[in-house]
Amino acid sequence: MKKSIQLSSVLGLVFLLGFFLLIGGIYQETFVKRLDETVIHAITAYQPRELTRAFIVITDSASRPNQFIAFAVFSVFFILWRRRWLEPVLLGICLFAARNGNELLKGIYERRRPSLHRLVEIGGYSFPSGHAMISIGFFGLLFYLLVKQIGHRWVRWLITAAGCAYIVLVGLSRIYLGVHYPSDVLAGFLAGGSLLLFFVVLYRLVFFMLKNERNS
Repeated sequence: MKKSIQLSSVLGLVFLLGFFLLIGGIYQETFVKRLDETVIHAITAYQPRELTRAFIVITDSASRPNQFIAFAVFSVFFILWRRRWLEPVLLGICLFAARNGNELLKGIYERRRPSLHRLVEIGGYSFPSGHAMISIGFFGLLFYLLVKQIGHRWVRWLITAAGCAYIVLVGLSRIYLGVHYPSDVLAGFLAGGSLLLFFVVLYRLVFFMLKNERNS
C-alpha cells in the first residue's frame, strides 16, 4: 500500500471526525437552527402522496431488518460464490460498529427529534441520524466491496453512482419525513463516512498483507 494513499486516508478521516465534532458543538446555535428550518421548509414544501410513499420505501430499505438481510445476502454471495471470508467479516464488524456507535453518540448528545411535519412516528434521540450514518458507513462499504469484485469499468461506475444516489436519498428521506434535522443527517454522514474510510483502509491493508503472504 502506497504511503501517499495511507496519508490521504488518515487526513480524510481526521477531517471527517473534526467536522463531526464541529457540528456536534454548534447544532444548538441559533444560526444552525435557522439553517435547519430553512432546509426543512424547502424539502417539505411539496409533499404529494406518491413522493411520500417513495421516501417511506427508501427510508425503510435502510432500517434494521433490511440491514441484516443485506448483510446475509452479501455474506452468502462472498462465502459460497467467491469463497472468501474477509469481506463478510469486515462488513459485519462495520455494521456492529455503525449501529452501536450511533446509539452511543445519540446517548451523548440527547437531541430531541423535530416536532413539525412528522409523517412517520419514531422514538429515540435525533443526533446524529442513524439512517444516514448506516447508509454511508455500512451500505457504502457494501457497495465498495461489490465494486472491487467487478472488472468492467462501466459496471463499477454504475454501481458507484447508484450507491451514492441511494445514500443521498436515504438522508433526504429522513428530513422529508420529519424525523431528523438536516444537521442530524449531515452529522450522520460525517460519522458514517469516517467509519467507511476506516474500514476501506483496513480492508486494503489486510488484503495487501494476505496477498503478500500467499506470494511469499
